Amino acid sequence: MNDTWGISGPTFLTYYLGALIAIAIIAAVHRKALFRGSRGARVDNLGPQQVAYLNGGDKLAIYASLGGLRTANALGTGAGKTLVQSGPLPAGVTPLDSAIYNAASRGVRTRDLPNDQWVASALEQLRDHLERSGLAVSSGKMREARLWILAGLALVVIGIARILAGLNNNKPVAFIIFATVVAFIVTLTMLRTRRYATDVANKGMRDLRYKHNYLAPSNSPAYATYGASGAAMGVALYGGAALYSMDPAFAAEAEVQRIAATSGSVGGAGSSDSSSYSCSSGSSSCGGGSSCGGGGGCGG
Repeated sequence: MNDTWGISGPTFLTYYLGALIAIAIIAAVHRKALFRGSRGARVDNLGPQQVAYLNGGDKLAIYASLGGLRTANALGTGAGKTLVQSGPLPAGVTPLDSAIYNAASRGVRTRDLPNDQWVASALEQLRDHLERSGLAVSSGKMREARLWILAGLALVVIGIARILAGLNNNKPVAFIIFATVVAFIVTLTMLRTRRYATDVANKGMRDLRYKHNYLAPSNSPAYATYGASGAAMGVALYGGAALYSMDPAFAAEAEVQRIAATSGSVGGAGSSDSSSYSCSSGSSSCGGGSSCGGGGGCGG
């Protein structure tokens, strides 16, 4: 029988896996460069909401603001799980605090805060400042990083086409199926990966989390002792679980999700594609025609 596409199975599989490994490595190196951040950028002078954005994006920044406003007795919940103003706006608030407080006067629910005009504007202002400081990853850089998805999709399409052609040519296709699945997983990983903080910011936040370890919910801190800023920082560093720890009734009524802050885990997002490099091991079992069934090869 003739080789599919005039290329033997082992030869095709070798080139296919080589292309997959090359794409994964080059994409990881490119993402590392995109997500490096400014060398001199610092996080120890950031406010809780800025730290929260770097740890979990817009949602966690909103939660940090809610934590501070709730500790200051400025916010509560009303009918239909809406936010309400329960006291005056404290001094020294941020634009995001003011926007959320004003939204509460209109009975907005927590889930709808990102769509509020003034809240969205405050978040954009916060985000722009962090991006200019080299601490946050811009949406433009995320789009650039995801361009490698096109190369991954091309490999998946080629793999599927080879599988179908191999089946029509009565060739074994087990290994090319496996390689195509791996290519799909690598592509899906690049698609799903979303990060907010640069590598420089992630390093600084690990130090910040260590410094504020006393705010971790596992240590059962008395958040009221640390004031609105301390409560907001607890949420910023440890996620929605900290808000449940300080005021479970409010957190439940406000429909706050128990999301975990992602500092540390996000830091690995830029290199998450590298977890699939081990796919090269698949080539060892079909390096020669004798193990691939009649010279047709495991690559179809």
